[in-house]
Amino acid sequence: MLDKLEALKIFCTAAETLKFRETAVRLGVAPQLVTRAISELEKQLGEMLFLRNTRQMRLTPFGQRFWPKAELLLSESEALFTAHQNHRLEDMSGSVRITLPPLFENQDILRRLFRHLMNYPQLNIEWLPSDVHLNIIDEQIDIGIRIGAVPDNRFIVKTIRPVGVNIVATPDLIERGGMPESLRELQFNHPLSALNNSNSGRVWPWQFADGSSFFPVQPSFIAADIRSELSAALAGRTYSQLPDILVRPFLQRGELVNIFPELNYQPWKLYIFRPHQPLLPARVRLVFDLLTEILKELFRD
Repeated sequence: MLDKLEALKIFCTAAETLKFRETAVRLGVAPQLVTRAISELEKQLGEMLFLRNTRQMRLTPFGQRFWPKAELLLSESEALFTAHQNHRLEDMSGSVRITLPPLFENQDILRRLFRHLMNYPQLNIEWLPSDVHLNIIDEQIDIGIRIGAVPDNRFIVKTIRPVGVNIVATPDLIERGGMPESLRELQFNHPLSALNNSNSGRVWPWQFADGSSFFPVQPSFIAADIRSELSAALAGRTYSQLPDILVRPFLQRGELVNIFPELNYQPWKLYIFRPHQPLLPARVRLVFDLLTEILKELFRD
């Protein structure tokens, strides 16, 4: 019979890959050992962990609940043997790949991170800012920072802060066109920007805290990315609905005005996450913990 911790490690890797053969490759074991480990674990638990057929494999509801518990146990068992050890330089060599959106604070985030990593010269950072939400498992990325809906339990997630959207315009545009008195007036009588949804071919709707929404009728500017939409707003060309995390420095400096603040909507979160890994490299754990604290400090409400 396999050691229980070894069986849990095999299970957690299989839960991540959903492929026994890939699990065997990752762990450097025979595929038959993976199959036997899962079978023995299911027998001990008295529950099926995976549903398998010739085309696909997925976790059972019990397996989905069991996975984070198994991850926690593996993490705690690892911590038991490393709690009283300092980070050794040899444990801190290698690369950590990080993807994140192109935030204005990115340079500050990176500068603070490097300051904390001065004692680890062999730890290499691959910094991958992108508007595209990369698949961090397929791209072999260690850590992701995103704005959006928090992902499912396949990932370890730390929420930093809520993220909403504000309707903004320059003081000059408001002076020229007047302050709109209602959303309907804004929709039909003022120049609006719109963000293109590449999946549907339409623009994204504007959404509001009271549950209402509308599509810009005849947008004066349509962009494929939020930063271009921000440029149109800063140029005094459009009223725009943009993420509050993006516009806050301009609101603070008075370059933009928040229109209808009572309708500010908060549908998303800024969060940092990483894939479940039974034996997480020390360098990834260190960078993940450092980035979590840096983000909380920078984006404190």
